[in-house]
Amino acid sequence: MVSAASLITVGTPTISTTVNHNAGSLTFAFPVTNTGADATSVTFSSAMTGTATSSFSAPTTSVGAGATETITGTITFNPNQQGTLAGTIIAVGSDNTDSEPFGPVTINTSPSLSVSSSTITDTDTSASLTVKNEGNVDFSSVSLNLPDLTGATFTLSPTSISNLNAGQSQVIAIGVDTTSSLGIGANEATLTASANDGTTSTGKLTINRNFCKEGEQGTDLSISDVKIDNNDGDDEEWSPLDEVEIKVTVDNDGDERIKDVHVEIGLFDQTGKNVIKDMDDLDDEEIDLGSIKDGKDDTATFTFIIPADFEDDKYKLVVKAYSKDLKEENLCVSHSSDLSDGFFQEIDGQREEDEEKHIIFDNIKVSPSPAQCGELVQITGEIFNIGEDDHLDQVRVTMFNSDLKINDERIVRQDFDQGDSEVIDFELNIPSNAEEKIHVLEFRTYYDYDDGDDVYDIVSDDKFTASLRVEGNCGVSTEKDVQITAELDSETPQAVAGQQVVVNAILRNTGKEETTYAVGVNGISSWARQVSIEPQIITLSPGESKEASIALSVNNDVSGDQELSIKAAFDGVTKEQKVVLSVNSKAQPAQIGPVVDHLRNNWFIYLIILVNTILIIAIILVIRSMVSPSRPL
Repeated sequence: MVSAASLITVGTPTISTTVNHNAGSLTFAFPVTNTGADATSVTFSSAMTGTATSSFSAPTTSVGAGATETITGTITFNPNQQGTLAGTIIAVGSDNTDSEPFGPVTINTSPSLSVSSSTITDTDTSASLTVKNEGNVDFSSVSLNLPDLTGATFTLSPTSISNLNAGQSQVIAIGVDTTSSLGIGANEATLTASANDGTTSTGKLTINRNFCKEGEQGTDLSISDVKIDNNDGDDEEWSPLDEVEIKVTVDNDGDERIKDVHVEIGLFDQTGKNVIKDMDDLDDEEIDLGSIKDGKDDTATFTFIIPADFEDDKYKLVVKAYSKDLKEENLCVSHSSDLSDGFFQEIDGQREEDEEKHIIFDNIKVSPSPAQCGELVQITGEIFNIGEDDHLDQVRVTMFNSDLKINDERIVRQDFDQGDSEVIDFELNIPSNAEEKIHVLEFRTYYDYDDGDDVYDIVSDDKFTASLRVEGNCGVSTEKDVQITAELDSETPQAVAGQQVVVNAILRNTGKEETTYAVGVNGISSWARQVSIEPQIITLSPGESKEASIALSVNNDVSGDQELSIKAAFDGVTKEQKVVLSVNSKAQPAQIGPVVDHLRNNWFIYLIILVNTILIIAIILVIRSMVSPSRPL
């Protein structure tokens, strides 16, 4: 009797009962025992009996005499399958073969979709996304939805998918049509894929809009510095009437001089609209830096005032530098590390929240300044609603200065909504005995009017001020004085370049004695010449007023506002009043004279009179012919 040198047996495997379809592989353990007298090398194979396609592997292992080894087997299978994993382990030793079944392991059912993402620029007209069945359940249909964006519309091909089996994918072609209302920066559209069993997935189509028309082009220009300075608050939080300065430094990184370099800024709101032109006192949103030498830089400076109707919103401040000589489509840069997004700086628009600061008085101008004692001064300012509320009925503005004995008011009788503004005019006569110094005029606003009680519920926290310098003719005896006003003569109701205009100066004796005044004019040499002053000498009793007609010949090349000073000299004192004339570059159409206008409006009456006159003449002629003696035969 001869005993076997080795004798192997395979024990029961320890294996899971389920597995996910996308696991790719499954490992399990099983024992192999050698009951023979000699060690043996054991190889493994398998006969797969499950319904899913798979394979089995296990490493060749040496098993000593009387020993047991735990072997790790691996089942490998492709994703997107359903069914079971099962088979029989076949172990082959030196002297015998043994086998042992494993499984079945059920592959879990798992429906799943995926949608890819893509990024394009606003100059691209097409894109594509891929929808894939990532699970192990077939779909009979998949619907697709890609909503349009503000400034971008899409068309899909195909518009839906039929029979997307497990593991299959479908490329979706997307036509893209963009407009100028597309927002600056990243604009994300979401494609949603929905299968017939309710399984869904989404993917992103991102459209990057660059401030450069064709996107960034070339590498010879760079924006090395963008400095934002809000003189009235946070640099990145702008409120109505804030004064903002933006400096943009552009570098020439190339090897040659770059000609005709331009820097442009933009400010885009949430709708994609560029509102930079709405900023007040902005000379131009584009600055010509001229040429920049290689290795050098230059800086463009933009300053502007935030308008009163600036909205609570999120804005995107953008900049770009390009060469008009080389064309923007060939050389343009808009990226800067100083910008929060790289391509834009987010700006937070904030209206005033404090009710007592909603309505302000600003842009105050005083003319003339300095002003002489006894002179008429005009003050112009503008009230703004910079708050977040509308205020109804009316708004009141007061002007006060105790030294000049000023306590005046103006009332705007209308609703004052967010962003509304209104120009307000004041006039004051400087007292003849006023102190020669800088006087501070104080203004306050009153609003939220209660017409029932005739009171204003809100008074501005702030006092708005303007300075008025008074100097000249002060302390002069009030026994003799004069007030000067002016208006255009009715014969020349407008000042026209190349024509004569007559200004009537009205002098009023505000003193206590009869006074003789010499009338003159200054400050016209650059735009007109004096023709005549009639009369040039005026004598007035206290309280009396008279006109002096000043005829001026306006130069041919003049237009716009022009200034002159009307002066009245008396007893060694000269009083002046500044006057501003608006000169038109050409005459407006003449109006029909009063006589012609009267005839046009009453022509029927005159026609009747004419007809009656003709009839009377005819009757007279007939009567005369009847009474005339007969001529002899």
